[in-house]
Amino acid sequence: MEIIQIAGFLGSGKTTTILALARKLTDKGYKVSVIVNEIGDIVIDGKVMEILGIKVKKVFGGCICCELAINLAQTIKILKDEYNPDIVLIEPTGLASPNQVKESIKMLKVNIKSIVTLVDISLIDEFLYDEQLREIIMMQIKDADILAINKIDMVKNELLLKYEEILKFINPSAKPIRISALKNIGIDELINILGV
Repeated sequence: MEIIQIAGFLGSGKTTTILALARKLTDKGYKVSVIVNEIGDIVIDGKVMEILGIKVKKVFGGCICCELAINLAQTIKILKDEYNPDIVLIEPTGLASPNQVKESIKMLKVNIKSIVTLVDISLIDEFLYDEQLREIIMMQIKDADILAINKIDMVKNELLLKYEEILKFINPSAKPIRISALKNIGIDELINILGV
């Protein structure tokens, strides 16, 4: 069983990316499960995924990486025992620390494949210049193995080139990729980079 974490700030396109990945991986013959961390009472993302036939275990409350680390590990164990998926896609909250989520499941005998951090290129200027948001987004970028620059269909190439350089400076070891999860651009390439 391999774990792939799809991190990113609120509205970066995590659910859309997970759905696109899950469809493609299922088409390739993989058994895929999704764990979504929900805040609040309305579980829209989980319901959408269940309608599409993707098995979902929901982790409620605050941030997966803090208060619910034990529940996340238990959820993965239950998924493994009951469903035995090939791949588990984890969507933490938009405020989560990807490395803390990773640490919380290290004790399990699973292969933590990658942390993919989505960067919403259409709002990056606004986010990085906001003092309150910058720290969270910088942490998510630094924690990434793969930096998926999302919503490339919404911006000019000059902005993409500018922020690709900035992202390389912030996290030179991460593999950058351009995607538009909504338009299904770059999803096959992302799967190739993930090695699945």
